[in-house]
Amino acid sequence: MPRTLVIDDDPHLQALITANGGDDYCFAHNDEEALGILGRETDIDIAVVSIDGDNIGGMGLLRRLKGERLRIPRIALTTGRDLAVIRRAMNEGAVDFLTKPVSLSDLQATIDKVYMDCEARRKAWRTESELAAIRREIDVAGDLQQRILPSDFPEREDFGVFARTTPAQEIGGDFYDFFELGPDKMALIVADVSGKGVPAAFFMAVARTLIRATATTQPEPGPCLQQVNKLLYQHNIPGMFVSVFYGILDTKNWQMSYANGGHLPPYVIPGDGGDIFPLSGGDGVVLGVQDEIPYEQETIGIGPGTALFFYTDGVTEAFDINRNQFSDERLIEYLLENRSLSAYGLSDNVFAFINMFTGDAPQSDDITSLVIKRF
Repeated sequence: MPRTLVIDDDPHLQALITANGGDDYCFAHNDEEALGILGRETDIDIAVVSIDGDNIGGMGLLRRLKGERLRIPRIALTTGRDLAVIRRAMNEGAVDFLTKPVSLSDLQATIDKVYMDCEARRKAWRTESELAAIRREIDVAGDLQQRILPSDFPEREDFGVFARTTPAQEIGGDFYDFFELGPDKMALIVADVSGKGVPAAFFMAVARTLIRATATTQPEPGPCLQQVNKLLYQHNIPGMFVSVFYGILDTKNWQMSYANGGHLPPYVIPGDGGDIFPLSGGDGVVLGVQDEIPYEQETIGIGPGTALFFYTDGVTEAFDINRNQFSDERLIEYLLENRSLSAYGLSDNVFAFINMFTGDAPQSDDITSLVIKRF
């Protein structure tokens, strides 16, 4: 039973309540007594307020309170059936009303109903507030995730590089990375963590950190992925794994050594107008599932004008509203039609191409592209 303050100058109602126990009630017979109790006692849940008593200010009484006490639900108590008086009380904040003479059962039923309704609203407010706080934290996490990925793309005379990622939710599991390993060597990485949302984002941050750290001590892509796989496996995170394509571009010899940890191979776009083809070799499984897995390593030459298009499966598995896939065929068509573009153009424009295809369909997976193009 909620703790109830009855603000009324009628002794009969107090006598009725007291005669039947009344341990959950306290009484005030005028405004000053009521304000004193409300200011002194913090456990009042509901106030029953006379709206036509000689010594009671009605609903206006509680406007003299400050802070949280203003939120105490109020039940109007009247001796008549004047609808205008009752309507005014409801407009002034009453959540229900009682008409004298009041039976104890009616009083208790009304108090219980009002209390339950108010508790339900309070719970909804708390839930809404908690959800808003979680939303703010997710927005911050999404912003932080975007900030840890490279956003300054080098402007060089010999090649261009650009990348972009768009998560399906506020945060995602795709990531790209590139960083220098020496004067003439650059690491190029595209990866896709299983799942989406917060777990994928957390695992993505772990995987990216491990790859970066390991790359400084393992100068070859195959041994690097093998070591990272071992470390991720030791973390023993059930159901989580990451596919990774890792290449090291040597701009002195214009070759790229690479290893593929269960990822979609990049497309090679020859600068001489030759056929576009997926890069084969360097095979291996996704990272984080099995221990002591060897990763093969291959090397490819990068001729003048050649571009490499790295991507995640969110590109080819984007769906339109009828559940048709964007598909490898449409990606190849896009690359053929746009092969003359810069690294920036190839990497960025594919998102517009995908959006034209998907239309109003919601994005179902994270989408990432990275392009490097030799001049």
